[in-house]
Amino acid sequence: MNDYYGELCTMLYEVDKSAANKKELEFYLSFVKGQNMKVLEPMCGNGRMLLPFMQKGIDIEGFDISKDMLKACVEKSERINLKPNVWYQNIEDFKSNKKYDLIIIPFGSFSLLADDVAVKSLQNMKAVLKDDGKVLLTIIKKKNKIEELLDWTETNRVSFNKETVIVYKKSFYDKRTSSLNTKIRYELLQGNKTKKVEIMDFPLQLYGSEEFERILSSNGFNNLTVHEVKDGYGEGMSFSVYECRI
Repeated sequence: MNDYYGELCTMLYEVDKSAANKKELEFYLSFVKGQNMKVLEPMCGNGRMLLPFMQKGIDIEGFDISKDMLKACVEKSERINLKPNVWYQNIEDFKSNKKYDLIIIPFGSFSLLADDVAVKSLQNMKAVLKDDGKVLLTIIKKKNKIEELLDWTETNRVSFNKETVIVYKKSFYDKRTSSLNTKIRYELLQGNKTKKVEIMDFPLQLYGSEEFERILSSNGFNNLTVHEVKDGYGEGMSFSVYECRI
């Protein structure tokens, strides 16, 4: 069965990605100037960024195409007495009469979108952005050497009470499309018996910096600033954020 961020994937995601890293969170919070700003987080997932924003009293809402991730977000919010406005939605079809001061897609999630979907998504975000609003995007960048896994390879194993989730991956890089295509297999074991299996297709669009800047410009985002967030995902793990304005 193919699941997109299904139950087992979400379980593992919650182990070490339940909330945004402190430096990452502080960076995004620095763009919120006053409590009256309205913030949107497409692809909000399990609320790792959205819920900490809410705890600061910020008016933020979001959507995602993973029902399991949204469920995790809502369950966490209930434990801290929050009621997030989150819903099931794909970004390429998103429309709204609302206008937002800030739109954020952190953690490289934008790279999950294929080229044509990415263009539609940029247009949709532009349509709901206030004239002086900003979009903050992170992407997965191309590297000189890209690791491929041509056969199923165990990459993780996590125990939950009397159950264990084992993760297997295989991946190949398509130079023509600059995409790293990965299949991930999640197996839930109870003792030695397989209780559940999820298989997820996980395509990543890899970008060069100049290439992505051209894409932003061709879709109307001509005012661009690139920020380097040192140790944003933890010590030694920095990332770039594209601050886009119309």
